[in-house]
Amino acid sequence: MRAGVEMTVMNLYREIDRDKLQFDFIVHALGNDDFGDEIAQMGGRVFCIPLLSKVGIPKFLKIVYDILIQNGPYIAIHTHTDFQGGFFAKVAKRAGVPLRICHAHTDNRPIHSVSLFAKRMLGRFMIRRYATQRCACSKNAGIALFGNRATAKGRVKIIRNSINLSDYREISPQMREKLRGECGADEQARLIGFVGRLNPVKNPSFMLDMAVEAKKTNLSDRFIFIGTGDLLQELIDKSKSLGVDDIVVFLGTREDVPALMQCLSVVVVPSLAEGFSLVTIEAQAAGTPVLAASVLPRETDMGLNLVQYMRLDAGAQAWTLQVGALMNAAAAPGEKTRIGALSANGFDAKNNVNTTLGLYGVKVSN
Repeated sequence: MRAGVEMTVMNLYREIDRDKLQFDFIVHALGNDDFGDEIAQMGGRVFCIPLLSKVGIPKFLKIVYDILIQNGPYIAIHTHTDFQGGFFAKVAKRAGVPLRICHAHTDNRPIHSVSLFAKRMLGRFMIRRYATQRCACSKNAGIALFGNRATAKGRVKIIRNSINLSDYREISPQMREKLRGECGADEQARLIGFVGRLNPVKNPSFMLDMAVEAKKTNLSDRFIFIGTGDLLQELIDKSKSLGVDDIVVFLGTREDVPALMQCLSVVVVPSLAEGFSLVTIEAQAAGTPVLAASVLPRETDMGLNLVQYMRLDAGAQAWTLQVGALMNAAAAPGEKTRIGALSANGFDAKNNVNTTLGLYGVKVSN
């Protein structure tokens, strides 16, 4: 799935000198929108494994161990699976992998669940015992997985999720018109976009509630979903049952997300929990205003007057009204200004290559 974590890893992989260093990938599932073909073209390998919850811990550990032994030796393993990273680190140590990096990407503390808390505590114990390095995309994500003490004492390295800023150059008016046409929108229509994985924690259903409120006021709005996931069919069915399927558009996985973002009037991020939110950074790179849930860390605001945070319990009607207020207030900064701000804040993948590869004891530049 082309979510923020996957995009972050792929942005790095595209930038490294692959004649000097190669990545292999262990993934839980491959779908129609995976990066398998691109990875193969760049010389990497993809190993698909079942979910830990499906096969149990002993079999899961054996599967991962066999992959490492049969396809190595590897200089490092870098996990992006939050609490499950501890299991990978344990197996990697047994397989003789010297560098074992566990990377936190989610701040799930707002989600109150006994089972989730237990998993997080177990994962934290395993990581503390077997990992050689702890990393996080934000301070909040680090605290959530590794604990406040480890994060406060500098035992967690904060590494920005980064994007290829060159992808966010201004598109032509003709391309903008074409892409808006694909969304069934005329010049007056507001395009309210959700970009990312369609799963429960991202709370995409909230967008449909906003669509109901917009339709009550006869606004010329279109609600655009860019991405796919487990909730896709449920969302399609709900849009029909709510009577808003005529103003809701599901675009699926797209290769032209940077261009599409420049066509949106506003990006909505109604997540229940977030470690960071790469989508918020991408929207600002495109010059598009963002209305985001208050659970997002404030590090997502690049100071471009494009981001506003709002509590989800304010309700869909308040969010719909705020979309209009945000659009009226936000003046999109020029390309040079916004690209410069993101680069200065450390979100340029080209500049972040050596920072990440330094974790592996390697400094590689294109």
